[in-house]
Amino acid sequence: MGAIPEFLLRKLFVANSLKPEADGFQFELLNTFTPVALLNLGLAVDDIDCPVAKITLLLPGQPPCSATDITPTHPFVLPMNIVVAVQVQCAEPLKRLTIRAETREAGLLQFSIPLKAGDRGPKSHPNFCDTLRRQLRQVRQSARVRRDPLRPGWHFAPRLNWLNDPNGLIYWQDHYHLFYQHNPLEPTWGNIHWGHAISNDLLHWTHLPIALAPDPAGADAGGCFSGCAVAHHGAVNLLYTGVYPEVQCLATSSDIDLRRWQKHPEPIISAPPEGLSGTGFRDPCVWREGAEWRLALGSGIAGVGGAVLLYRSRDLLVWDYLGILYQGDAQIHEPVWTGTMWECPAFFPLGDRWVLIISASAVEGGLHTLYYTGDYRENRFFPDHPPRLLDYGAGGCYYAPQTFLDSQNRRVIIGWLRESRSAAEQSQAGWSGALSLPWVLMLDPTGELRCRPWEAVVSLRKTRETLTGRPGTSRIQGASLELLIRVDETAPVWSGAILLADAQVQARIGYDPTQKAVTLDCQPGGGLLSTIPVPPAEAAAGSLTLRVFIDGSIIEIFPGNSLPASARFYPQNPRALQVQCVGGAQVDVWQLQP
Repeated sequence: MGAIPEFLLRKLFVANSLKPEADGFQFELLNTFTPVALLNLGLAVDDIDCPVAKITLLLPGQPPCSATDITPTHPFVLPMNIVVAVQVQCAEPLKRLTIRAETREAGLLQFSIPLKAGDRGPKSHPNFCDTLRRQLRQVRQSARVRRDPLRPGWHFAPRLNWLNDPNGLIYWQDHYHLFYQHNPLEPTWGNIHWGHAISNDLLHWTHLPIALAPDPAGADAGGCFSGCAVAHHGAVNLLYTGVYPEVQCLATSSDIDLRRWQKHPEPIISAPPEGLSGTGFRDPCVWREGAEWRLALGSGIAGVGGAVLLYRSRDLLVWDYLGILYQGDAQIHEPVWTGTMWECPAFFPLGDRWVLIISASAVEGGLHTLYYTGDYRENRFFPDHPPRLLDYGAGGCYYAPQTFLDSQNRRVIIGWLRESRSAAEQSQAGWSGALSLPWVLMLDPTGELRCRPWEAVVSLRKTRETLTGRPGTSRIQGASLELLIRVDETAPVWSGAILLADAQVQARIGYDPTQKAVTLDCQPGGGLLSTIPVPPAEAAAGSLTLRVFIDGSIIEIFPGNSLPASARFYPQNPRALQVQCVGGAQVDVWQLQP
């Protein structure tokens, strides 16, 4: 885990909570990020260290904990969404309070609170004025986010703050329901809820109230992590991971619009299998198999590699462990490394094969999303080939996808498009994360996984212009475009399209004959360089068609029916984006209606 910026750590300090006491002072901490184990704790008052023996922590309903009792073998767990009072037997700070803690998860954390006269006094309890001020701040932030030209116009993104994995995708009562990992308070990861939206076409979305929130007294107190949705006995059931420790939870709704949820009082799977030395235990994927349900769970075996665990149930409540569905080998790095932990598994039949999709992770975080096709028998998966990239975007931009069956019973997939900009830039923008264009998955005649973009996107097309290699740029411009680029693979030079804004190059999209690959170079616009291999069948044709979607800070490129590359870039003036033809390519340009 990288260093956490000090401006984020300051959010742990409860504003206006510093107050004097008879023999010192007290303040409060409120952790809304994720539970963390403190291995030691220290304070400096006006840059003078306070003796550790004079620091006491108070959790509601628990005996006081002296900072001298906090050690690596007896850590103090700083929980989520629960106020921790800190009593200090030292002179009250006048200018600065500095807090230092060694943590198991993130190493050394240190931040200072510059103090003003208004910072002292009893903690202000929320009242009408506090609530009104908070709502006004959200209104201002929402207006600023709506005006942000980098925010996508038709890819799904949060109204405010943080989004990561798509969850619980389901077609229910003639509507598509999307749930997603969401921090409703900050544009940073932590305090994870399930956001909720509804659509008729997977393009136009209506935001609904938050579906799942952490319950301070429940198994999901540390956050409502990823999971899925299945219909059972006329109700929709959400199966998801509660964390710290990781357990599997269930919530049910019979509403037509799925606005109200009833959580099962206890975890449905309360611990990993006995004797399993796992590196994770999360993100259930559930499907029907005959008279039973099956559940695939993301995990990893210490010293071995990522793994998917398999369970069965008749009622979604009582689950029996069936063993390891499939596991990887972290010692093998070619053709692609599968990491040490597999997140967000998706397992489903497609044609005459089964497909396993996993998001490979390691200590440094999420790596990339991989897939296998193969055979499923006797509760085990037998792949036909080594792991392959599901999306060729550099830096693992496309991550943690989820699949579901649409209204026509086709297998559709949507993934999280991770940001390429810094955490500070995301915080300043007031929002973070977006979801990909839906893809329809299929197998080609050789059994390879292929896809095509969601066909309803053509309904967004407006003005069209065709460029045929002539000098100059397109008359059409804007932050939301679709391109159809036709390139001659026999040409000796790079050919394709260049994206310009105010005459400055922002990205290059085309075919590179020296690499015999499609390249998506977003480096000029603050992104990364991606390379997409061209399948032999496509290369043999001599010509190649690239379908490209641009939406604010998103670029997605689909070469023929091959798997795509997804990327983020951040042009200074996205509304001024124009297209220029290079190397004899032909480009059709559509302006899209956000």
